Amino acid sequence: MTSAQELLQLASELETRRWNLALAADITMLADLLSDDLQFVHSSGLQDDKQAYLATLETRAVIYHRADPKIQKVVPLGDQAFYVNGTVTLEATVRGTGRVMRSVFTVVWRREQDAWKLVMHQTTAMPA
Repeated sequence: MTSAQELLQLASELETRRWNLALAADITMLADLLSDDLQFVHSSGLQDDKQAYLATLETRAVIYHRADPKIQKVVPLGDQAFYVNGTVTLEATVRGTGRVMRSVFTVVWRREQDAWKLVMHQTTAMPA
């Protein structure tokens, strides 16, 4: 794998790209960034696979308006994967209700056929 600084840079680029695509609701490009094995666990405890997560964006059940992620830690998992911990403040409309959410997140990125794919996402609401 690369140095700690290079891995942090890669994580920052991937997370920035992912959030920009989610904010733009660019389903086609976002689908390319997600593993077919994706597990997406929301702070509410609801869980989606890749198709269900993309459907929430496509149907506009979830509309992201703003995301301010802050990476705190990047840890390699061998040469083909790494995880990222951080915090994110989100402004979103969830099933018609505007929300501001502050969460802790963990994501796992895995190299699949020469491309980095998001394989796991989990958020936990931060205490008030």
